[in-house]
Amino acid sequence: MAHLKELSVQAPYVLTICTGSALLAKTGLIDGKQATSNKRAFDWVMSTNQAVKWQRKARWVVADKYYTSSGVSAGMDMALGFIADQHGKACAQKIAYDIEYVWNDCPDEDFFVGNKKENDEK
Repeated sequence: MAHLKELSVQAPYVLTICTGSALLAKTGLIDGKQATSNKRAFDWVMSTNQAVKWQRKARWVVADKYYTSSGVSAGMDMALGFIADQHGKACAQKIAYDIEYVWNDCPDEDFFVGNKKENDEK
């Protein structure tokens, strides 16, 4: 954790995908900041650090230099969001088109909040 913290402090940006936000939370670097994580593991992730302002309904969250995404596909959306922040939305849209990806470009549109799937029951 100490090495992760050191690397994160030195990095100009830190992006996490899925439950990777739990590791970042354990460093204390996002205390008092908003963050999100995978909805299927959200309660566990929240338990790793109560000082983080966990956002259940978010595809991804940006807090200063820290970007956190909910799940793996949300990580794709977040990566394109990061590219849009750094290089403009047109650049991100072109990349999405080139890789044949339908980009959900709204970080607040999270279709997985409150949608219990059959597989969750198994």
